[in-house]
Amino acid sequence: MRIVFVNLHGNEFLVKTLNKFIFKQSVAIKHKYILDYLLSRDDVEVCSYINKRGLSLSYSTRNRFLQSFRFLDHRITMKKNGIPLNKIKVLKHEDEIRHDDLVILYQIFGPQFEFDHRPDAFIAVSQLHFALGAVPMIEKVDPDLMFNESNMQKRFIAFDEYFGWFHKQYEVIPFVFAPRFKVVKPFNERKNKAVSVGTVTYPGYLVKYFGHDCLQPARKQIYDNAKELTPWVDCFNSDYLEDDKMSKHSSSDNQLVKVIKRLHDKFFVGHQKKYYSFDMVEKFNDYKMCIVGEEIVGLPGIGFVEGMASGCAYLGQTVGYYEDYGMKEGVHYIGYDGTLDDLKAKISYYQQPEHQQELETIAKTGCEFVRSHFNGPAAAESLLNKLLDAQRRWLAEHPKK
Repeated sequence: MRIVFVNLHGNEFLVKTLNKFIFKQSVAIKHKYILDYLLSRDDVEVCSYINKRGLSLSYSTRNRFLQSFRFLDHRITMKKNGIPLNKIKVLKHEDEIRHDDLVILYQIFGPQFEFDHRPDAFIAVSQLHFALGAVPMIEKVDPDLMFNESNMQKRFIAFDEYFGWFHKQYEVIPFVFAPRFKVVKPFNERKNKAVSVGTVTYPGYLVKYFGHDCLQPARKQIYDNAKELTPWVDCFNSDYLEDDKMSKHSSSDNQLVKVIKRLHDKFFVGHQKKYYSFDMVEKFNDYKMCIVGEEIVGLPGIGFVEGMASGCAYLGQTVGYYEDYGMKEGVHYIGYDGTLDDLKAKISYYQQPEHQQELETIAKTGCEFVRSHFNGPAAAESLLNKLLDAQRRWLAEHPKK
């Protein structure tokens, strides 16, 4: 079988891209596990269709001379990522995409959707880092399936406003923990409190839907009330704007100010220096419980998987996010209603000596569930099986033109 990505070398969720190497930027390659799994299978041929806007260093340019370097960009990037060139079949023309290919696109990278004609193949779109900029291009491609770490079709209140035309299959895949997250310290040697981690960010488009621009209000309320919560929670959250005032963007900024701030965001190495100064694995192992506040658009934070994989009992809001993964409240995690009063009440309950065994059981059960289902190979295999099942149905309904 063939799996086709578009401009694979420029997809920072699958590989470390050339600009990250050049500017020495750290990066979380969130779906690297998917590519690793596909490359490990002898029955899968991984392809990359490099389209006319495949230069990863400058997707925006349509200059033919600059774009002529896009194939060299691919070769250098694969080499730097340790991927042999013969492991990726390069497609230089869109008519090389076959009817029985499974094409995977990423919504956040708009140039991936530039085709002269919609490929006559099954197309799946990842909505990782849910964004709205490329919606018209996505609608033109008319994907056959969408997937994300949360079901945005039912979780994001504005989904129908932008994707009302999409009524096909939507799949949920779990976040995947990195191998470094593991149980190091015995449960009874940990602090009998919760640790709260995660960054607070402020994308401006949220104001239209929620009246504010805070993406993680659950983290924000813990950050703002850290002293009050001291008996129950140790707060290690980072507020993106408070940690670096220079990064705050405003609609009143003139063009020069905007350019300066963008350059600052890109090159200022010290940003969130305090937050990244501690070892997250060690931090989770210091506590019996952990909190990673959810995103208001309908997503949990990836840190909840990392905390559970490190042996913490996770405290999450009872809004259905975790049930989408097959988790159960009171079995795999501790649920609370999102208020500080209920958070304090739940933590207080489990801090009591008579409830320590119950707490340890939840932590252990949750850890085992995450380590079994949310590791890279298991998650990638599950996703591939879902995509192939959907593709088989599509092929039966869509004979080759």
